[in-house]
Amino acid sequence: MNSLSSKELAPLLYGALSKAYSQYHTVQLEKNMTPVHLKEDLVNLGLSEEKSSHLSDKWKSNLVGLSRTAAGQSLMVNQLVDMEWKFGVTAASSELQTVGSTFLQMKLVVNKGNSTENVYMELSLPQFYSFLHEMEKAKASLEYLS
Repeated sequence: MNSLSSKELAPLLYGALSKAYSQYHTVQLEKNMTPVHLKEDLVNLGLSEEKSSHLSDKWKSNLVGLSRTAAGQSLMVNQLVDMEWKFGVTAASSELQTVGSTFLQMKLVVNKGNSTENVYMELSLPQFYSFLHEMEKAKASLEYLS
């Protein structure tokens, strides 16, 4: 059986603990945990009351910055790179109700991290206005966070 020395084991443990710590705080941000809940969790996990209070205070003082960082990292996934659109009116159709209706065709180029993907959409005018409303809400949220 091959055993590791403490010098060989320390970097492995440090890396594993750092990753676990980072993932724990990512979940805390996703769940919108308050500093009080964080302290309770840390005490329940076996950390002393004093250290839990200290970490909870640090969490509280850095919460806005941590939230902005997390939002910035999550927004890098599926980042919109380019958009093309065409506006049209249905001139002929086998369904009489659709003749004269307006539509919008969109091509979105999305960055998937290591590649780009084209996403195609065709929206009716009411669907487009609903989509526009959602994009305006997203823009307002981003402006609020920055």
